[in-house]
Amino acid sequence: MERVPLTGRWRFVCVSEEYEADLGRTSYEQVVRDYHDRILRPDDPRHKMVGRVLERLLPNSGLTGFAVEYHVIDDDDELNAFVIPGNKIFVYSGIIPICKNDDGLAAILGHEIAHNVVHHAQENASLPYLMTLIIGLVTFFFENSDQLTRMVLNYALELPNSRAQETEADYLGLPNEFQEAFASYTNEGHPEPKTDNDNEFW
Repeated sequence: MERVPLTGRWRFVCVSEEYEADLGRTSYEQVVRDYHDRILRPDDPRHKMVGRVLERLLPNSGLTGFAVEYHVIDDDDELNAFVIPGNKIFVYSGIIPICKNDDGLAAILGHEIAHNVVHHAQENASLPYLMTLIIGLVTFFFENSDQLTRMVLNYALELPNSRAQETEADYLGLPNEFQEAFASYTNEGHPEPKTDNDNEFW
C-alpha cells in the first residue's frame, strides 16, 4: 500500500513504473496504428490549439520522465481525450468545439494529465493482482462463492477505484495543483479561475 502523492489517498500498487512505461509504449503503438490515417497534421488549427494550451499547462503540470508528444485524432463524433503512460497525449477533434476556447480545453487536458502525474495506470495494472488475492480468499472461506466474488470485486474495488481516480484527477487538474499554469492565462487577459487553496481531497 502507498499514498498517492499530492492527495494522500491510500492505494494498492505492486507493479513498477518501468512496467507502466512498457504498457504505455505498447498502448501508444497500438493507438497510432489504429488511427494513423486520422491523425491531424501539425499545421491543422486544431493541432495548433492543443499545442498552444499544452505550452502553458506542461511547465507546471508535474509530468516528468518522458518527452511529451501529442496528437489530435480526426473524429468529430468522439468527445474525449486521454493520456497514455509515457506522456503521450491524444485529443479527439470532437471535443474541441465543446471546449469552446483555450480555457475549456485546458480544463480537459489538466484532468487527463493528472491521471499520468499520479500514475493511475500503474494503479490499474496492479488491480488484477489484488483481485486474484481476494478471489482466493473468498473461495477458500466460502462455498458457492462465484456470485459473492463478483459482488465483492465490483463494489469493493472496481467501482470505488474508478470514482476515486476520476475525482482525484478533477482535484489535481482544476486548478489546485495546476493553478500556476492557469495563472498564465490570467496574465494574458483571461479571467482568473476561482480557487479554494484550503480544500483537502478527503
